[in-house]
Amino acid sequence: MALASVVGLGAVLMILVATMASVSVSGSVKTAADRSWNLAIQAAYAGLADYQSRLTADNSYELVGNSGASFSSSSAFSKDWSSNPAFATSGSRWAEVANGGGRAQYRYEVDNTDYTAEGVVRVRVTGKAGGVTRSIVADLKGDGFVDYLYFTDFESSDPTITGETQTADGSKLCIPQHYSTLSGQYDSSRACAPVRFTERDTLTGPVRTNDTFMLCGTTFTSTVQSTAADGVYRTPYSNGSTDDRRCRSTATFTGGQPKNVQSIDPPSTIANMAQEARTNDRVNVPRPGCLYTGPTSFVFSGNKVTIKSPLTKATQYRLDAGRPQPDGSGDVLCGSPSALKSSSGATIPVLDDNLAYVQGVPTDTGDPNYTKPGDERSASGAMCQVGQSYNNGLGYPRANEYVGNAGADGLYNCRAGDAFVSGVVNGKMTVGAANFLYVTSNITYAPGTQSVLGLVGQRAVTVSNPISCNKYQTTRSGGQTVTLKTCDTAVSSTSQLQYGAGSKVTINAAIASNTGTFQVQNYGYGPQMGDLTVLGSIAQKYRGAVGVTYSTTNGWGQTVVDHQTGFTKAYGYDNRFQSIAPPKFLQPVSTSYGITTQVEVNAAFNADGSCSRTSSGTCQ
Repeated sequence: MALASVVGLGAVLMILVATMASVSVSGSVKTAADRSWNLAIQAAYAGLADYQSRLTADNSYELVGNSGASFSSSSAFSKDWSSNPAFATSGSRWAEVANGGGRAQYRYEVDNTDYTAEGVVRVRVTGKAGGVTRSIVADLKGDGFVDYLYFTDFESSDPTITGETQTADGSKLCIPQHYSTLSGQYDSSRACAPVRFTERDTLTGPVRTNDTFMLCGTTFTSTVQSTAADGVYRTPYSNGSTDDRRCRSTATFTGGQPKNVQSIDPPSTIANMAQEARTNDRVNVPRPGCLYTGPTSFVFSGNKVTIKSPLTKATQYRLDAGRPQPDGSGDVLCGSPSALKSSSGATIPVLDDNLAYVQGVPTDTGDPNYTKPGDERSASGAMCQVGQSYNNGLGYPRANEYVGNAGADGLYNCRAGDAFVSGVVNGKMTVGAANFLYVTSNITYAPGTQSVLGLVGQRAVTVSNPISCNKYQTTRSGGQTVTLKTCDTAVSSTSQLQYGAGSKVTINAAIASNTGTFQVQNYGYGPQMGDLTVLGSIAQKYRGAVGVTYSTTNGWGQTVVDHQTGFTKAYGYDNRFQSIAPPKFLQPVSTSYGITTQVEVNAAFNADGSCSRTSSGTCQ
């Protein structure tokens, strides 16, 4: 009996040992599988970081890709991928995770079909570890100007537009300078005066400058960034004075005090936009847009836009041996030259996910859009007539309009790349102008649509505000009174030709001027008007004024307001621009790319390098 008990106990022990061994082995297998599972997704994240860094270092890297990848089937690539093993789609070629000891690899595939339309690159990354693969899909968008409600390079105005002179020498234009307290880096006697944000201004969205903000009692509802030190901004008054303290105590920073950031620089030209009308380079220009020449107007009406462009002869072109040649296929998309120069213009569908660019008349006599000086009248009546009733072919300047020292041909040059835009938009489109872009009336999105509009004026984006002058400034010279070409600033000295006291203007758009400004025309004249409402974003090289406060100092040294002109800023950010941008919109010289969306998906590849197939047998 005792022997039986011993044998029985031994059998039980053997079973327990065997069971424990089984549990130990399965546990080690499970631990290894878990480790590979976790390592595979980490490898996918490493691959995404690698692609991000390459795209940031080379903003044209979205043109590198393997067209043989199923994820990239609708994309167009113009650069060779073979030096980067991460673009491989079969076999044993993978990119190694840095410092991974050979245990983890990755591949990625690129979809750039939305890059020109929305500025977004989509990438699918597959990580591999052991026998496990896992994939993620992410959307990448560059840190661009549309990430900010309000961006400026300089916090002063453009002296070539305002005519502002140096306090040290009134015969010289002022010099745009970034403000600095460092000795020798800022000369207030030569620098252009900063434009301030006032207590009437509310900015509902993130703002950023490559300079130092000047403000007084302004309300900021989101983040404020500048190249100044954290918490630093200026007021119009001496530091520590009663008015300085008032300005600071009434300023509101809902998103926190200003933070220091590095500068981001606008490009020096937007002439590359004209290349978007090429028809024989479908890799770099997969969807050619439209090119217009000379003064051109755009009046949106829902999903249609009526365009007048008297000097346009070819709206698309091809390059033959480096020379532009007209391509008549653009007549359907962009409007025929005969319709564009007619009194009614050409009415076409909105150029959805595309660009319309207005260039000046080319100087190259061999260019298809060249017009010989003096021949403009054959395109539009009295266009460009000197010494007579001058007009730019679109009715500008208006009758009795004040044109200042620039003169009619300087303000509305009949051969310049000026765009005149207004209306209700239903679609996604960008309008670019080589010179000025004028907002001639309200620009709004059609209700219930996901419309997006980009407005780019290289010299300036200007809210049209024409006036006539009833009284000009005078000066004494040689004992005589001399009348100048500059209008007097008293309210009674001008008459409004479009807007009156309390008038409001609304603009729904992303606005940019790479070498100029966003401003109101004749902002220093006339009565105080209402709100200038912008829903979108504003990016500019120089600050543009929208109004002026004229004031004097009384006997007690207090500032007394005489009268105010122009509009009050009511700027709000279009939050959609956090993840998309208008088609073919202005981008900084260099940028970094961030992830806007990211999700794990079914694995795109197997561990042996072959594609993972769907139930129908096609690659994922």
